[in-house]
Amino acid sequence: MKKEYILGVLFFSGLWGISEALLGGALYGAGTRYASAPLTVIGFVILTFAKVYLPHKGTATLIAALAMLYKFLNAPFFGCHLLGILLAGICYDLFFNILRLNSKTLSSLTAVYLNYTLFALMITYIFRYEYWVQAGFSKIISHIGIGGSIAALGCAVFVPVSWHLAEKLKARYGIPFKLKLQPASGSFSALTTGLWLFVIAVFLLNI
Repeated sequence: MKKEYILGVLFFSGLWGISEALLGGALYGAGTRYASAPLTVIGFVILTFAKVYLPHKGTATLIAALAMLYKFLNAPFFGCHLLGILLAGICYDLFFNILRLNSKTLSSLTAVYLNYTLFALMITYIFRYEYWVQAGFSKIISHIGIGGSIAALGCAVFVPVSWHLAEKLKARYGIPFKLKLQPASGSFSALTTGLWLFVIAVFLLNI
């Protein structure tokens, strides 16, 4: 496996992970309704940049798994949050790397709604998380219909824009994920290393 690919995966998963740990922690800590919606949009935007630079099947799922690990190391354990991250990566992979629909907007909408539907059904009927079980079917409908719609609309707007921006950046500057002593690639290497050293340090301090 190329070093550039590994560095790229670590960079994007670190970005997603720290957004989940810091912004997600703030939103959930404040009791924000449908906090998962902006986090989903951020996750899909990061995966879209990753898709342009690392166009391989399964990359979104791998990035999601590492982002899930990042949040696990850096935040109190909430299995439902980790499940949501992983499902987002899997659904993104399905519609952008496997099915490859012509419309990025349609792919975004369907990926997000599938993500929210699978999450609600799995957390309620398979993992039987008490909060969801007690809330019943109305919670499932609210999560998909309201939270899912907010996230889907956000992704339908920002994913195509992010795709266009990523393609322009790639065409102009090339792939920055190279372990060489060059300003662009060196800064990405340093940032990626910093992201993961930070989460490891936080984890060790909380043991």
